Amino acid sequence: MSQEPPSICKVWDRIRERDRVGVWGFGSVSADVVQSLADQGLGKEIVFYSRPKKDYPNRAGAWVDDLKANALHSPRILGTNRLEDMAGLDVIFIGVGVPRREGQTRSDLLAINTEIIARTALEIRQLYENCSGDDFPVLVFMGNPVTAMTWVAYKVTGFPRSHVMGQAGNLDSRRICHAIAQVLGLSGNDMRGIVFGDHGDSMVASPRFFTVGGVPLDTFAQMEKIDIGEIQRVIDQAKKGGTHFVHETGRSASAGPARAACDMLRCIIHGQPEVQPVVAIIESEYGLIHRSDNLDSMSFGVPAKIGTGGVEKIYELPVDDIRGQLMDSAGFIKEDIRHASSILKETFSIM
Repeated sequence: MSQEPPSICKVWDRIRERDRVGVWGFGSVSADVVQSLADQGLGKEIVFYSRPKKDYPNRAGAWVDDLKANALHSPRILGTNRLEDMAGLDVIFIGVGVPRREGQTRSDLLAINTEIIARTALEIRQLYENCSGDDFPVLVFMGNPVTAMTWVAYKVTGFPRSHVMGQAGNLDSRRICHAIAQVLGLSGNDMRGIVFGDHGDSMVASPRFFTVGGVPLDTFAQMEKIDIGEIQRVIDQAKKGGTHFVHETGRSASAGPARAACDMLRCIIHGQPEVQPVVAIIESEYGLIHRSDNLDSMSFGVPAKIGTGGVEKIYELPVDDIRGQLMDSAGFIKEDIRHASSILKETFSIM
């Protein structure tokens, strides 16, 4: 009597989803990120953490209760003041850090936020000290100056560089696309762009790295008989979008940055990789680090493939025409990193 062949359990190769999402910090951007995640159905579980504060022990809990009372459909959401609830997550958006205040220099802001980001990163390192490989969560930072703060988080957590990134490029490129679209008389929905370097005045944004409906922007401007110099002036003005918002409203933007952050989180959570401009940790890429810098890494805005593995690949585009600008932007970032590094050494004994 013949025997039947043993049954075989077939498992389809699937891209892992990072569906347990954390949001760390009770600022306006963090709250808007939670709202956007819920509205877009991103993640099967969201954990919103706020540090206990005198007279307001669980602000995130109260905020989430109010949201859940008025939301017909939402994933599981927990608002908590317990640090241990932030363990076992797949991806964490970290929105801690203070905004720049009137009369405060960039150096002043960097000193304050370096300590805030470092203390948060130390807590994350302790929560995940027994993890390795894919068990590390992907971390997305937004505290300013975000380029340097991303590097601080990378150094303090000790996470792989693929698992630490900063949000700025999406926000900046969309602001630029919106400004250009107004000049072109278009909605801008079909525009895409890549920016490089720092999030600030030294950001590098060239028309060559923007498209309209898949058509290179410089080609499109030529067809519309618009001087490319005028387009560059619009870009340079749009680069100051965050500062303009502060001057017009007296507060930092939150809705736009939150939407931009969720555009990154979507790729990571759903396992749908995309090329986006992000603040990544670079080493040899673009040849920006020299032996005389005494740095083994730095943070820099670059086009990257982001997905469940975090920064899965950094793309090195031909940049000979803007290399001088890239070097200038890198110079500002290196100065910030050296300042932050001295604080890590003096305050936290982290080399």
